[in-house]
Amino acid sequence: MFIRRTENNWLTKWWLGVDKTVLFSVLALIVFGIIIQFSASPYQARRSGYDEYHFIKNISVYIWLGLFSMIFISLIDVQTIRKFTIFGFPLLYLLLLMTLFFAKIKGGRRWIDLGIIKIQPSEFLKPVFAMIIAMVLVRIKDLHKSIKTIEKNSGMDKKRKVFFPLKAILFSLNSVCKIFTIFKKKKSVKPLNEYMQLKEKRKNYCLLLFLVLFFIVAVLLAQPDVGMTVTYLVIFFSEIFVAGISYKILGILLCLGLAVLPFAYNFLPHFYQRINKFLMNDNYQLDKALDAIKESNLLLGGHSNNLKTIVPDIHTDFIFAAAIEEIGYILAILLIIIFLILIMHILYRLKTKNNLFVVFSGIGITSYITFQIMINILSTLGFIPTKGMTLPFISYGGSSFISSCIAIGLILSLLQDQNLRR
Repeated sequence: MFIRRTENNWLTKWWLGVDKTVLFSVLALIVFGIIIQFSASPYQARRSGYDEYHFIKNISVYIWLGLFSMIFISLIDVQTIRKFTIFGFPLLYLLLLMTLFFAKIKGGRRWIDLGIIKIQPSEFLKPVFAMIIAMVLVRIKDLHKSIKTIEKNSGMDKKRKVFFPLKAILFSLNSVCKIFTIFKKKKSVKPLNEYMQLKEKRKNYCLLLFLVLFFIVAVLLAQPDVGMTVTYLVIFFSEIFVAGISYKILGILLCLGLAVLPFAYNFLPHFYQRINKFLMNDNYQLDKALDAIKESNLLLGGHSNNLKTIVPDIHTDFIFAAAIEEIGYILAILLIIIFLILIMHILYRLKTKNNLFVVFSGIGITSYITFQIMINILSTLGFIPTKGMTLPFISYGGSSFISSCIAIGLILSLLQDQNLRR
């Protein structure tokens, strides 16, 4: 059955407008993930005392929920997504706060334990956070444009460099001129008031921008979750960079953001231990992962099963090492190429968009997906300290997988031609 362009229904409009490169790249990654999880997760299930196919059963549920979420969200238009963002952000932030009242799991309070399932709100908040920041930045840009227009029309943007002795004379002449133009004051008060109101609004929105970031980072550090904190900072800085913030202010903000790392090193024991193990080359899981990678072949891996039977986090943190051991170097490189195609294509499409909300939101979502890919692969290969960060669409984890599908659903919606929805 083929979809014809002459047909006028929601499925036809969606299929003709959806970005097929993004869609099929993600589907290919999910297939890779299924293959690798079928190989790695049974060993983890046995170690944890579960049925051999415990994680496989869970993965099948996550895949259906994730695919449904991705397709459903890709059908929603941009304006509706903005409305959902406004209402969804406070709800998700409330869930993030609730994690602090639950018991610690693996040294942190990051999950809401509902008995049957565990939810990690910070995963679902990421794409919504990217869109909230985008909405505030768009408002700031609009206000800034209006302020510049008033400055240009009133001549306030013309800055003259004058020698200091002349400044006093010019100030005196200006005061005298004001006496003769006192009757014209009524005409100038309105633009001046509007100008000051716009500047005040811009200031308030800038304050709101940093307050949103501050309250989220405060909860993440209280959990504590340094990796997720840095991820949110990546989203924030990538969006304000694209929005055109000055390099001087960006440099200051980056220094403040990097201050999180020494704080975490001094006050968070878990982070402290990870860094020290990396510096002293004392990491059992990483050593075994690197050994398995070295023993693998170019194609179809090594099949020694050493890594899968020994490393506890093989189905999550070290999934890329399991991929090399299972499918070999060539297919593992193909996996990286698919990730590159996905990221580069999204960035290329965003470059063609004129809607600032679409651009900022897309950049924020793409930046954190790219960051997660880099951190997971580089830590698995031993280039950076190990960090419990999932590889999108490949690692085991319900919240992570469904959140990644939601993010791609948003990307598909943002990239779709809005005219086809009408």
